[in-house]
Amino acid sequence: CAQIGENVHLSGGVGIGGVLEPAQAAPVIIEDNCFIGSRCIVVEGVHVKKEAVLGANVVLTKSTKIFDVSGTKPIEYKGVIPERSVVIPGNYKKTFSAGEFFVPCALIIGRRKESTDTKTSLNDALRDFNISI
Repeated sequence: CAQIGENVHLSGGVGIGGVLEPAQAAPVIIEDNCFIGSRCIVVEGVHVKKEAVLGANVVLTKSTKIFDVSGTKPIEYKGVIPERSVVIPGNYKKTFSAGEFFVPCALIIGRRKESTDTKTSLNDALRDFNISI
């Protein structure tokens, strides 16, 4: 199952997938006043905390690496998007037996500004960080 908060704005083509089994599996939780951009996928018990902004095409699973790159050193999360985070899709290099390849991740590029109220569009929120979608 999935738990969706109040005033959550969903763009076209969003996929939110809860879990029914196993019994200990956590539901997807999207807290109040979040913006979920077009073609985002949020599954496997991911928790998106209040007022977060997910840009178009962000894919979040329990195993998706989430890097906060808004400071001087990256901070890694898994399974949770902190409050008021602005998130875009990204990728990182991973080494396999067959060579090095890029795999998807999510990048926290900043925090939603106080001036961005719950009525602001996703595009306006992303424009604050000079991100085109």
